Amino acid sequence: MRMRTTGINIPFGGISWEYTETEKQAIQKLFFFLESKRLLTNPIEMEIKQWCIESALEIKRRLVDILSECDFSKDTISCIHLMIDACNDFLDRLDTVQETGIIYKNEKGDWANSAFSFAMKQFIATQ
Repeated sequence: MRMRTTGINIPFGGISWEYTETEKQAIQKLFFFLESKRLLTNPIEMEIKQWCIESALEIKRRLVDILSECDFSKDTISCIHLMIDACNDFLDRLDTVQETGIIYKNEKGDWANSAFSFAMKQFIATQ
């Protein structure tokens, strides 16, 4: 962690500061968070569209929040923006899925709903 000076008091003297995260620490926290998301790492044999939407929104919120946590390089900012775009694309694709209940995998291990299957494959591939 770094310390960033936030103020200096005079005439008696004193310095105010806050701890800031380094880029490496912030990215490491982000990866730990993303690894915990079943939507990205291990979708099960059945999914519910609304739960997937909520998970994608939670991922997107975390990505937006992390951008304000520390000073990132332009490359890192670009990567995070691509991940946010992937969340937006996924949510847009889910709009075309008409299923309201459980979406199951078929005997081939693919999602029975082709629109949902395409959305999931694209989302996981871009993350």
